[in-house]
Amino acid sequence: MPTPSSSRTITRTTSRSTLIDEPRHDASTAIPVTICAKFVTTTRTDHKDALLLSVDKPLTIGRSPACSYVVPDAVVSALHCKLYAVRSSNGGVIISCHDCSTNGLILNGHRVRKTSVLLMDGDLLEIPSSQKFECILLQKEPEQKVNIFDPTPPRQPSLKKKRIDCYLVTSHCLGSGSFATVHLAMDTSAFKQVACKCIKRKVSDKVDKIRKEVDILLNLSHPNINTVRAATHDDNFLYIFLELCTGGDLFSYIVSHPDSQLCQAEAKYIMYQLLKGLKYLHDRLISHRDLKPENILLHSPGPYPRIQIADFGLARPKAYQETFNVCGTVSYLPPEGILALDHKHLSYVGMPSDCWSSGVIMYIMLAGTHPFDYGKVDGESEYYSYMASEGCEDSQYSQESLQTDQLVKRRIVNGEVEFPRVLWDKMPQARDLCGDLLIYDPLDRATAQTALRHPWLTAELLDLELAYRSRIGSD
Repeated sequence: MPTPSSSRTITRTTSRSTLIDEPRHDASTAIPVTICAKFVTTTRTDHKDALLLSVDKPLTIGRSPACSYVVPDAVVSALHCKLYAVRSSNGGVIISCHDCSTNGLILNGHRVRKTSVLLMDGDLLEIPSSQKFECILLQKEPEQKVNIFDPTPPRQPSLKKKRIDCYLVTSHCLGSGSFATVHLAMDTSAFKQVACKCIKRKVSDKVDKIRKEVDILLNLSHPNINTVRAATHDDNFLYIFLELCTGGDLFSYIVSHPDSQLCQAEAKYIMYQLLKGLKYLHDRLISHRDLKPENILLHSPGPYPRIQIADFGLARPKAYQETFNVCGTVSYLPPEGILALDHKHLSYVGMPSDCWSSGVIMYIMLAGTHPFDYGKVDGESEYYSYMASEGCEDSQYSQESLQTDQLVKRRIVNGEVEFPRVLWDKMPQARDLCGDLLIYDPLDRATAQTALRHPWLTAELLDLELAYRSRIGSD
């Protein structure tokens, strides 16, 4: 699989230190407007350098002259590591480092090899027997005080830690939702970073009920499924310790591209993985029921990423059975799910619903727009062509409320998917597969297995599989 070439950097020398940076400067500040972290290092000649990291423009460190920052020591690999800043779903920025070297890195005194780690303010990254780099997060100060007791300048919150069994959970939040927050944690027995999903327990909750997600995931093992490492609980929370993904989520990755569109080759690589993960789940009669770009994680930063399906809080075993409990995000629900949402006597099946959702995701990656969730069109009715049944207000589903745009529901239930010719005529096989996944009747809709056999994928199956195995091995 091709990958974009690294961006050209600009080196600017000052009287005391060197700043290695990429973006343009704002005239009102000494720091480039997109810079979110700097890495301070001292060379063997006592020269201090500062590497400035900006969003979506990685820095490379190594012995090769092609690197953003060159360390000429013999112990340094040609490309030793890559530093990334990527946007996260909660509006923040994730700073990560991917080791590409022969002899690894040392993070805060512990060895790191052939993996990605998240970096926090004050972390010390060291090339063994060579230079050290201190990570300093550059956070923009609030423009004004929130109240009269705020310090001047406002004080940055200190990082808090809590020990849970062999894990040290930090207050560094990686994401949050309606029912849970995800924090960076450390497995102290192996000095390995993990993600800790903290689910607030209600008074009426039974442990067996809230462990449903854990019980499903503990029995799963697949490169494209976010792995559960352990789980425990106390009186207030259920703690799920998960494999850490350092590249953010697919939604943030898509919108970081021009016009929020991926090239066809990269979208194909991601869909190949998504369908392999779905087939693995469906072969075990498990449906995810909340598949969307926000719930697809990038295992590590960079182009052509390895992805993992995450957030199994609404997953259902025995997914071949019909259910009356509608789950998921409305704009990713299939027609039968929307109908069941508004008519309590109707039901739907989870596995075809997952395939519909994957078709919506494929459409978004290639078109840069949602096939149903867009602005009002002149002459389009604001209401359903049918009436919702009484009592539908009791339906429960993630992240969307009963105020969800009625137009989106109507389009899903009554409208056919539009494939603008100016875009889709250039990729007829992609349009064909996407259309198969977005077929109205769930019995005629493509399954994960049949989708994997579609010519859009099989025509380049060897290249896809080689890239897939290579990326899984390197991650």
